[in-house]
Amino acid sequence: MASHLRRCHRNNVQRPSRAVQISVAAAKIIVGNADLVMEILKRLPVKSLFRFRSVSKTWLFLISSHRFSLLHWLHQQPPQFHDPKISGLFFTSRSGSGLIKFIPLIYSDLKNSTTITINGGDENNPLAQFTDVNTSTTVDSSCNGFLLICCQTKLYTYSGPRRSFHVYNPTTKQFSTLPWPFSQAFTFPGENVFLVFDPLKSLHYKVVLLQSKLHRSSLLCQLHIYSSETNAWSSPPNIGDQHSFRVSLRVNLNNGVYCNGSIHWISYSQLENSIYFDVDEERFCSMPSPPFLITVYRFWHFGKSRGHLHFINYYDDNGFNVNVFEMESDYSKWTLKYRVDLNAMVVDLASKEEMVVCDDTVSVLRLIHGEDEGDVFLVLFVGTNMIISYNIKDNIFKKLADVGRHPVSSSRGLSWFKDSSVYRYIETIFPV
Repeated sequence: MASHLRRCHRNNVQRPSRAVQISVAAAKIIVGNADLVMEILKRLPVKSLFRFRSVSKTWLFLISSHRFSLLHWLHQQPPQFHDPKISGLFFTSRSGSGLIKFIPLIYSDLKNSTTITINGGDENNPLAQFTDVNTSTTVDSSCNGFLLICCQTKLYTYSGPRRSFHVYNPTTKQFSTLPWPFSQAFTFPGENVFLVFDPLKSLHYKVVLLQSKLHRSSLLCQLHIYSSETNAWSSPPNIGDQHSFRVSLRVNLNNGVYCNGSIHWISYSQLENSIYFDVDEERFCSMPSPPFLITVYRFWHFGKSRGHLHFINYYDDNGFNVNVFEMESDYSKWTLKYRVDLNAMVVDLASKEEMVVCDDTVSVLRLIHGEDEGDVFLVLFVGTNMIISYNIKDNIFKKLADVGRHPVSSSRGLSWFKDSSVYRYIETIFPV
């Protein structure tokens, strides 16, 4: 009897159950099928993918591939988002101080948030590897999860300050350093750079460098384009005379917005067209300017959301009232989409925060469409230190962050936070 029990015990130990055998066989089939593995992994958040890269060399290869990056990108973006879902905003100083702030945007927090405290320590700074005491670092552009970083040493050489451009993915911490575009110092003092990356068209990115200088009552410009596919710079052959062309002084080259394959610039004048540059076709085109007078020193915001350009400005000199205009897809005209009264919010904040809010201390940093249909949020900078989300649909506002008072701020607002210094951060695992 005892020997029979021992044989039964040995058989139970040595022979897994039928269910276990089927599970093991199924697991082997799954692991051996790359397409099936990618179908499962693409549903995981980024943090989990980073852990699973260490499972095996095969999984590391799959997760690091361009194909899987695109599958994950397409799956993670909700169908109602015509633009990728924004994970946060970067603020960078144009004063050369190298100060960079990151504000996370959690969509549930936009509606129901408590205050998010931002720690300014290096351990929470996604760009810490680019900063040191001898380097001034700025974010010059962002596009679909990639950032264009400019690092400038504070030591001058005979040809001026030394600069370098880097395309950086804050999610993966990977970056690529671009070759220097010229053999000598820039001859055009004005410089604007734009990162162009559309993973639905190509897994390669481009960097558009626009130089300008004042010449005979207009701006004389030159255009240079870097391609990650060739790792080289080039100048479009069909733009102007000897690669130079003229732009009106009323066109604001500092606030370019990339949307639907083109970089757009707004003209201050209603009598002149605004312009955009089609990156694929390498040609300039015109579009209507906003149908109102744009005051250079008065608050306004030019951006994009859900595949449309939008322009936001005050419409009442005696209050906090803003218009949100949207450009039609065929560039035919600007259409008024929203008229927003922010006065009640300002009164409430002024009483709670015990501060004086004047007309230039409320600025729109970004317009964001929420996950729920009809939810449209204005991300506002109020006073000298507060980031606020304001739901246009239900007029509810929430304090997202206190970023601290900037040294150049004053009681008349934080001019440091201009739209040209605010960039979207989108979580993605595309390799740079």
